[in-house]
Amino acid sequence: MQDPFVTIIIPTCNRSFLLKHCIEHVLAQPYPRKEVIVVDSSSNDESESVVAHYPEVISVRIRGQRNNRPQAKNTGMTYASGDIICFLDDDAMICPTWLDTVVEIHQDHTIGAAGGRVVRAPQPYADQVSGPPHMTVTRSGRVIWEGADLVSTERVDVDHLISCNVSFRRDALEQAGGFDPNYTLTSLREETDLCIRVKKAGWRLVYEPSMEVIHYSARSQGYFMRQPVAQYSSGRNGVYFAIKQCGLTPQVLVDQMIVEPGKNFAKASSLAAMFMVGAAAQVVGRAVGLGVGITWLMSQKMREAADPRIHMRSRPLNEDSHVPVADEDKSLV
Repeated sequence: MQDPFVTIIIPTCNRSFLLKHCIEHVLAQPYPRKEVIVVDSSSNDESESVVAHYPEVISVRIRGQRNNRPQAKNTGMTYASGDIICFLDDDAMICPTWLDTVVEIHQDHTIGAAGGRVVRAPQPYADQVSGPPHMTVTRSGRVIWEGADLVSTERVDVDHLISCNVSFRRDALEQAGGFDPNYTLTSLREETDLCIRVKKAGWRLVYEPSMEVIHYSARSQGYFMRQPVAQYSSGRNGVYFAIKQCGLTPQVLVDQMIVEPGKNFAKASSLAAMFMVGAAAQVVGRAVGLGVGITWLMSQKMREAADPRIHMRSRPLNEDSHVPVADEDKSLV
């Protein structure tokens, strides 16, 4: 595929500030043969006003719908002209070489979809740990997603990719179809479902770490700190995905309805116990602090020790310099 045309689709909903930065990162890519489509399902006109500042961006407005990310992506595809179709979240900021990497990956005609590293913490913290990703789907429909944010260099084949940073060959999408709208609310597993269908159609899926985005989002908080609606969506969509892709088998039922809930309850119980112990420790600490404060009020010696006088070295002779002036070395003749 020589010099392919690339479509970048950005679904957005009520995040105009982030959308602006996302668009600017995409338009700054040097690769010329591209188009950008923003599919806006916001409840106000702020995002539409942002897109209006970029006449080269195609704006598609969807009104009166909620939790419609699969539908928004499918709508965006109806406007797409690209040989390669990419999807970005509106809070994902692509690296400067992102689009060149996408084009290079898809020169391999066996590859139907590609994704890359998703940096979820600011540098340099995001670069402390390295290792290859583990992105597989088990026979019982359990989705394993580990290491996609780690520093790595090797391009590897995987079972699924991440929706905030993914690209598909047009031919693969025409074979596998679009996103399943039955994935509702947070739409968890929508991209996993499509990736599995692309793979079943005979295409390879690859993870290329240099196809990198920064996705530092409030949604990246710990799993059990998410709102109940996200937990409900995770359970609902996870079981639907498992049945759809793996069948209604005893293995699927045991794993999805017993094993996975058991793990989650164990984690929740552990965290609940930790929070209770922490709350009790906070009360004990305040009681001890009260005693220390009362002792400070009653003890002159303790009050003096609480505001120690520090004897610092003399100021440098040259007060304009931050480098201290060394004392004269009296050992020199």
